[in-house]
Amino acid sequence: MRLFRGLWGRIGLVMFVTGLALSPGLWDSIRLLRMMGEGAIADYRLKQLPPEQYIAEIETALAVRDGDMARSLIALAEAQNVDVPAELVAELNALPPVDLGNVVSQGWNCIVNGDFDSEAGFACVVATDLTSVGDVRDLLAQGGNYLTGQPVNYFTLGIASVGLTLTGATIATGGGMLPLRAGASFLKAANKVGKMPPRLVAEVSTMLARSINRTALDEALAMARELRLGEIGKPLGRLFNPRSVAAVTDLTTDIGRIGTVGGVRAMKLSVEVADSTRDVKVLAKTAEKYQDKFPAVMKMLGRGLVRIADLLWTIGGWFVAAALWLLSMAWFTLRSTTKVARFTGRMMVRGRAVA
Repeated sequence: MRLFRGLWGRIGLVMFVTGLALSPGLWDSIRLLRMMGEGAIADYRLKQLPPEQYIAEIETALAVRDGDMARSLIALAEAQNVDVPAELVAELNALPPVDLGNVVSQGWNCIVNGDFDSEAGFACVVATDLTSVGDVRDLLAQGGNYLTGQPVNYFTLGIASVGLTLTGATIATGGGMLPLRAGASFLKAANKVGKMPPRLVAEVSTMLARSINRTALDEALAMARELRLGEIGKPLGRLFNPRSVAAVTDLTTDIGRIGTVGGVRAMKLSVEVADSTRDVKVLAKTAEKYQDKFPAVMKMLGRGLVRIADLLWTIGGWFVAAALWLLSMAWFTLRSTTKVARFTGRMMVRGRAVA
């Protein structure tokens, strides 16, 4: 019986490894999980879309004279081997490359209302932040609220503190840190006009609120009031714990990466669907993968780009099927070996009896 128990153990191990390798959907599920980590889950979703949907979105963009989106959609459709009618391409080419009236309007909207919807409006926001006036104002306002027990917008406070550091680094590197500075400017401006996802803001704000250093805040506020911006970096470096600072810096970096690829529109489309810093990181990786086609990817997939619940259900189903397959094989093998063991045992007993 020891012999058969040992044999069963070896057979079970072989069956498990073989079943795991051959079970339905296993390798597809592993590939999808890897794609999620690499920001390439869009590949899977885009392949599920019918060609007609690409054409419909291109026609819609052209109907409202949105040349940038139409151009991005056509590039994405061609990359997905979708045939775009020649008349749509001709209609796109007939649109003016730059709408000067819209550029002037957006710049004025930024100056008057502090809002932005285009590159022109956002250029005004970044230019304002590069003077440090906006960040100093926000630091004094929110830091003062903290010290006096008033409600604090920790998200604005954290972005402003990181923004002041990035402004100095941007100037020192001759603009080398501008994408990060732009990311911080976008986050702060979008939050002020109520266009940041509440869950994302809450995630960052909670982390910052739990790690604030009151002594460092006192020092930073004193220097900000005296505009000693060359010295303010030291207390700002101690204002929050390193983990919180890293989280805010990573967020601004990821938003900046998205902006570098697709501009203001890409950043706006991204924050509309991101509920966490993890979502933003996935979007940043996707933006770098698709480049100028990223706005079209966002238009076609929307929240589906970061919502993986349905994929997890699919993957879970595959693993359940694999587990049931393994259990059935194990049960079959156990029944078979048990019957063989019993039969052999009876034969051995009869053999001894005859002897």
